[in-house]
Parts: sequence; C-alpha cells; structure tokens
Amino acid sequence: MYAWRVIDCPACSSDASAGSRFCSSCRAAIETPGFQKATPGSLVAVVFLLGVFLFLGCTPADIPHSTDPSTVSEWMTENPTDWPRIAMINRIEYVDNEHPSAACGFLVDTGDEILAATAKHVLIYFKSEAMDSVSFAGTLKTWRMFPKDSAGDAVVIDRLINEDPKERLERIPSSRDWLLFTVRETTDAVQPLRLRRTPLEKGETVYAIGWRYPDEGPQRVHRGRFVRMDEGSVLVSIDALKDNTVPGLSGSPVIDAKGYVIGLMSKKAGTLQRLAPANYALDLLAERRKNEGASTQIPE
Repeated sequence: MYAWRVIDCPACSSDASAGSRFCSSCRAAIETPGFQKATPGSLVAVVFLLGVFLFLGCTPADIPHSTDPSTVSEWMTENPTDWPRIAMINRIEYVDNEHPSAACGFLVDTGDEILAATAKHVLIYFKSEAMDSVSFAGTLKTWRMFPKDSAGDAVVIDRLINEDPKERLERIPSSRDWLLFTVRETTDAVQPLRLRRTPLEKGETVYAIGWRYPDEGPQRVHRGRFVRMDEGSVLVSIDALKDNTVPGLSGSPVIDAKGYVIGLMSKKAGTLQRLAPANYALDLLAERRKNEGASTQIPE
C-alpha cells in the first residue's frame, strides 16, 4: 500500500507534496518520489481513525467541509431583481388565534431534504395563549410560508425540529435564534438555500432578502458587508437598513456572494444588523441525526 508524502521544501522549508515538481510557495524545484511505501504504523493509524468514526456513528458526509463550495449558485450571476423567489412570510394559525403575516422565512437544502427556517423570537410575538416556551403545546393548527407576492406558492410546515419545552419565550439570544421545520408540502417556485460551513472574512459582501411589514411586491434585496462575530452572532452592515426601525425582516435569510446562508435576521445592534449564525442550524442538524424522531409532528 502506498501513501502520499508531505516534505519540507529545500529552499523555503514550506510543506510541499512529494511528487510535485515545484514548491507552491517559492516555486523552487523539488525532486522526490511522489509516493512512499506505507509503514505498518501508518496503516494502524488509518484503521484506528476509521474505527473511531464508526464507533461515533460518523461518516465522512457527517464531517463539516473544510472549505467553501467552489461553485457559485447559478442565479447569483444575475441581477438581484432577476433572482428566483427566496424569501417567504409566515402565516400561523393556532386553535385560539391566527397571524396572517408573521415576519419572514426561507427554505434550507441540507443535501438530503428541504427544511424551512425562521427566527425563534417570532414565537414571542406570535403564539397561542397556552404557549410559554419553544413548544406549541398542541395548539398549532397550520403554519404556512409563501412569497409575499405569490400566496399560492405555499410551503406547509410539518414538524418543529428544535422544539424545547424547557426554553422559555423570553429573551432569546441571537446566537440561537433559529426555528427549523420539516415540511409537509413544498413548492418549486421558491429557491432553497444551502448553509455555509466556513468562517466569514471581514468585509465580505452579503445580501439580506425579505420584506418589512409595509413592503409589498417582490422580495427586497439589501446589500451589505460582514463586520465581525460578536457573542456567537454575526454582525453585518447594511446601508439601506442602518436607520430602519420598521419590523418584519426577522427570519429573513442573509447570504454570501455565492448564495450560501451565513445567518438569518435576528435584531438590530445600533446601526448594524445582528444575525443568528448558520453554525447554530448546522449543529441542530448534526444533533438531529443522532436523535432522529425526537421532534414533534404538527397534528393533521
């Protein structure tokens, strides 16, 4: 059995893959064999690591990617006014009240299924009389999401993945301000989004997509930039929203220049916008794989 070998460049001491003709750092010539015979010790190490993954119930697909996807979502090359429908609004009906327009939401493509997402703090303002935690307590009749300008293209929510009767509906930190749902019915009219797995770089271009409550017509796209991480949340600067005091954008997706979700709109932070990070949703999905079936289904 043969293994790829990493050596030191003779000129600059940088790591260089044996077999490469030139060092990637200084371009010095490298003359070494590309492969070396694997030692018994290296084989034992490989077998040990595979055993650890199997013991933990992990597969390579469960391990977060170390780099960004190399492809840009095709629609990101278009003018934002020509992007597909991405944002939706929430229409929630409980046994004792209903809320025809409750902030924003969007679809998430996990690679295996399509989920729906919105901000958890939405439940503080749009809930049934019996609710006092992140649990519907059997009071939810229907929850639909649809583009504000196309109510016929509705997504019907099925189960709340991160239901937690112990989490009170009080102050919800932006670091975990996500609700994730499975869906009973979806639509081809709305573009699902992938979650970004890698750190953001200062100054990266971002886009917030959604509606404030008075906004009508097609989804609004607001361009901004990443500022920094703060207390587990993402801070972005969006010029068009610096002085905005009109609510409604909570739960809207915020994407990077490749079309991947970096977070969702959570709250204001002075002139900045504070986002609930995509990492929290990724952690929820990883936990769900370990505890499949723990979420609660909405009654028929």
